[in-house]
Amino acid sequence: MVIVKKPSGKLRICIDPKPLNKALKRSHYPLPTLDDILPDLARARIFSVCDVKSGFWHIELEEDSSYLTTFSTPFGRYRWVRMPMGISPAPEVFQRKLNHALEGLPGIRVIADDILIVGEGETDVEAIKDHDQKLRKLLDRCRERQLKLNPEKFQLRKTEVPYIGHLLSAQGLQADPSKVKAITEMPRPTDVKGVQRFLGMVNYLSRFCENISDAGEPLRQLTQKDAVWEWTEVQEGAFQQIKSKISCAPVLKYYNPEEPLELQCDASERGLGAALMQSKQPLAFASRALTETEQGYAQIEKELLAVLFGMEKFHQFTFGQTVAVQSDHKPLESIMKKPLLKAPRRLQRMMLRLQMYDACIRYCPGKSLAVADTLSRAYLDEGSVEGSVEHQIETVNMLQYLPISNRRLDAIQKSTDKDKTLQAVKHIVLRGWPHAKELVPLEASPFYHIRDELSVQDGVLFKGERVVIPSELRSDIMSRIHSSHFGVEGCLRRARESVYWPGMNAQLKEYIDQCDICRSFDTKQQKETLMPHEIPTRPWEKIGTDLFTFHGHEYLITVDYDSNFWEIDQIQDTRSTTVIRKLKAHFARYGIPDTVCSDNGPQFISMEFKEFSMNWDFDHITSSPGYPQSNGKVESAVKTAKRLLQKAVSSGNDPYLALLDHRNTPTQGLECSPAQRLMGRRTKSLLPMRGSLLMKDHGMNDRHQILCTKQRALQAAQYNRGAKDLRPLNVGEQVWVQPPN
Repeated sequence: MVIVKKPSGKLRICIDPKPLNKALKRSHYPLPTLDDILPDLARARIFSVCDVKSGFWHIELEEDSSYLTTFSTPFGRYRWVRMPMGISPAPEVFQRKLNHALEGLPGIRVIADDILIVGEGETDVEAIKDHDQKLRKLLDRCRERQLKLNPEKFQLRKTEVPYIGHLLSAQGLQADPSKVKAITEMPRPTDVKGVQRFLGMVNYLSRFCENISDAGEPLRQLTQKDAVWEWTEVQEGAFQQIKSKISCAPVLKYYNPEEPLELQCDASERGLGAALMQSKQPLAFASRALTETEQGYAQIEKELLAVLFGMEKFHQFTFGQTVAVQSDHKPLESIMKKPLLKAPRRLQRMMLRLQMYDACIRYCPGKSLAVADTLSRAYLDEGSVEGSVEHQIETVNMLQYLPISNRRLDAIQKSTDKDKTLQAVKHIVLRGWPHAKELVPLEASPFYHIRDELSVQDGVLFKGERVVIPSELRSDIMSRIHSSHFGVEGCLRRARESVYWPGMNAQLKEYIDQCDICRSFDTKQQKETLMPHEIPTRPWEKIGTDLFTFHGHEYLITVDYDSNFWEIDQIQDTRSTTVIRKLKAHFARYGIPDTVCSDNGPQFISMEFKEFSMNWDFDHITSSPGYPQSNGKVESAVKTAKRLLQKAVSSGNDPYLALLDHRNTPTQGLECSPAQRLMGRRTKSLLPMRGSLLMKDHGMNDRHQILCTKQRALQAAQYNRGAKDLRPLNVGEQVWVQPPN
């Protein structure tokens, strides 16, 4: 689940349904053609166009389908009862339902989510009267079928309205000037490269218009070797003549819903360009300038913004249709196939906006995108995008999601500015990666394989949501990761959650191998294979407890069997009263467990402890005498706790920070930490981490149960390779007992 804030301040809930869409069959619903609506427009003089608000939410899901849309939130699991955005069959289902709901209304036409109302008559007065009668019937039908219309997009009683790429008026059907505005208002070239790009587009379109190449001869002369740049009336005339030819038939094609749609998109340093095509012939053109903030985007962000711009600019054509999107930025192909949360946050917002369309992005060499490339460099300056979708995307600031101090953030920014390698990578990220690794500068080549996950925000480089650490800070970060002296795998799991740099795994392993404290306290004893306990169904259902001595002090340890989250209490003595008092404090905090496991120490087998178990309503189980391994969860926790405390004392670190780090370190094979499994969330530590990673995740328990079951099954399979079942012992049979060491 991803939350997007609307310009109004309201929140939009979005899901990532890619896995579900793979299992859904999509049936495309035919849209009316231009010829279908022409008979209704013969006597039309007045027009209105209205838009259905939150169209997909009008479709109620059957219960079985509703459960397939279940998603996790910080407040538990929810499922959609209405059609959510992003489900692949949604546009077709919505179109069919909308047409059925408005069926039979005179003078009403529906294409995509736009409803057209026409008024007929010999005079404007008659037409308005006819129009209003039809509009009332439409509103009555909408009220009857509970259809909500969007007042912000209502065009009421117009003598001329844009519809399906054309202008509808009493004079008939005309081409919509906005479709060719990007061509007709294209600024003249200012250098030879600009002329070459323009002529490249002309060459691409020459197949649809005779003699267009001849008209470009005065421009072609400017591109010859040793030619002096001089833009005269001859060149200006040729430029305007070519634009006029391009922006009308036969170059511009009429839309045919039976033919597949193609969308050419491109982004330059300062502009976006898009051209909608059918059979390689253009339907419409669009371009716009990038804002100052957008100009600082990574190239992959600019390229996806161009795709979003094109899809939404031509919404009447692209909604409900399969669109083959052509882009010369190859990383777009791979990033669109990854899970939504793997992408940088700004890309996430663009990908969410694209969910309502059936867009398939394919790489196409730049030389084949002559039209879009020219439009992106000779763009229209359409003014501010304040309040638009692009403005919502522009305001995403990755740094606001980093719960770290300003001092540390400032250190990362300054170190990044001084790091020559990261500066080179940032430059390439903002300008675009070469298509071949051989063309990448040597210092940036280690980042090539993750190029589609890199982004830049206020001078800080990110890999997805992980901070890329400059070289001069890596030693300090490794020291912080290993401050509690966990093993290699534990430290790596902590690092992979929030930070990144090339070769991090190998460097961190070498750093830990050279740690004197870890080497002096490393356990050489081989871990014994234990008979697994039954997997608890919830946190704190079953706990274990034991006593241990460290540096002359007594400690009580309490371990949750489900989450492996443990508490350590220093106690003055080992009497039952003292132990019970500490356990009561934990039970008051986490709840009363069903089962408590302990050894046969006098404090646990006393009458006082027995009464405690009865009064607090839990089962008390003791381990087998002389075989402490039967309570192995606690025994293992005691060993880890002693090493943790000893390393903290030897290194002069705070033992409470070591305990915090242990609780936040993901467990191998379970993909989550003890704190996440017990409390459903990570707890904040000294490592830089995005704020969203600290939010509560109620779906954690279900995922943990599945992973824990798989892990137990794998452990049992490995153990049973060298084991076999022994026959049961009979009562009175002589046996041999090996005394414990």
